Amino acid sequence: IIDAGRIMLAADILGAGTAMIEQAVAYAGTRVQFGRPIGSFQAVKHMCAEMAAALEPCRSLVWYAAHAFDHAPDESTLMACHAKSHLSEVGRFVARTSTEVHGGMGFTDLAGLHYWFKRIGLDRQLLGGPELVRNEAARVQGWIAV
Repeated sequence: IIDAGRIMLAADILGAGTAMIEQAVAYAGTRVQFGRPIGSFQAVKHMCAEMAAALEPCRSLVWYAAHAFDHAPDESTLMACHAKSHLSEVGRFVARTSTEVHGGMGFTDLAGLHYWFKRIGLDRQLLGGPELVRNEAARVQGWIAV
């Protein structure tokens, strides 16, 4: 049950992160500064690209963790731990960076990002924070004695 919960939390972080990136990219395309959209500035482009590059491989990780849960029970716990801990870290990065793209209004009610930000923070801690889950993965692998 804990494995299933961790996989679901990882998938939730993936969805929240995707929503935050989409919202940041849309905002960067419409917000004008110095006479042009902020999305045309190299620094903002890099922020959005880094978020996408960090989150995209996580999609495969979550998919494989769910597959292992259904079809490879020997790998299920390890993959659930990997997915939960890695998505927790990437989710936090995406939440912070997408809020930064929005600038000062990123954490206001107008942007709505704070809901996703808080949701990722909650998902990060439910069923064990990244450090605890990594330690559990190490125990499953036999790298740490019980």
